[in-house]
Amino acid sequence: MGGRNRRWLVGGVVLAMLGAMVAGLPEAAAETSVRVRDVTLTVEGEPATGRVYEPDGEIRDLIVAVHGHAGSAADFPEYMASIAQHTGAALLTMDQRSADGRWRTGEWNVWAGWQDIVAATQWYRGEHPGIGRTVLWGWSQGGLTSGLAAAYAPPGTYDYWVDTFGQASDFISWYEAPLAGPALRPEIERDAGGCGPLTCPAAYAARSPSLLAGRIGVRRAILLHGTADPLVPYSSGLEMRAALLAAGKPVSMYTVLSGRDLGGAVVPGEHGLGPVFFESGCVVERLLANSEPWGSDYIVDIANGVNTAPPAPPNAKCAA
Repeated sequence: MGGRNRRWLVGGVVLAMLGAMVAGLPEAAAETSVRVRDVTLTVEGEPATGRVYEPDGEIRDLIVAVHGHAGSAADFPEYMASIAQHTGAALLTMDQRSADGRWRTGEWNVWAGWQDIVAATQWYRGEHPGIGRTVLWGWSQGGLTSGLAAAYAPPGTYDYWVDTFGQASDFISWYEAPLAGPALRPEIERDAGGCGPLTCPAAYAARSPSLLAGRIGVRRAILLHGTADPLVPYSSGLEMRAALLAAGKPVSMYTVLSGRDLGGAVVPGEHGLGPVFFESGCVVERLLANSEPWGSDYIVDIANGVNTAPPAPPNAKCAA
């Protein structure tokens, strides 16, 4: 994995530590067991792969998790399983699109990605017609991709959208791509049809959740972003929040200046596996526990003794 991917991706080398410190909690293991099964669907005539985490018992709710750049459906298996354990919801995640197809897993495949996500959601809900709420949760590139899914999916597909340090638009993603290394911008152009934003502005607009805010029909969007994010700047979260507010959509935002890492140290609110990411997992859990307050914005700055976020769910790992 190159330096670009190590910086951009939430994941990789920390999976073992994450599993030991999060999913290894005895309280979580006592709740229920979780089985994992592979998913292969056909989308646009191509195989779309992924996996689903299913807790024992009746599946009442669904979480659809959307990975970041250089990631895959295999990211954070212990953490994904722990959230399924805590909530009793199935957790479905797709590769966007596959390891062997035209759109390779881990690349900037936001157009193929949102189609895979929606197709998989419809497939799983068809298998389980009794599912109630569906939470759409994406991070980094997955924040943008999940925003497209929220905008283009049939009405009623998703109830909540949790966007964790995601890009608000394809235009800005293209402009800021050098922050992640030289290989990303060509991937963005390939996804848009082989051209840049000046040549193909319509393609970039169609891939920009902030420009599609009026189409996002979830009950509520919740955005989380760190002020020290060097890869997807905090301004991206503010742009998405402003677009949703201007469109009259219910939205809350968590601003993380500092929080705690896996070892308990206080660290800045950056991009990656840290306080912003863990707070977003707790938002997902609170939504399904009906304990996420409505209509508020929050500030987390543990270094300065400020934390207005709601309490963490039992046994969950949050920023504080």
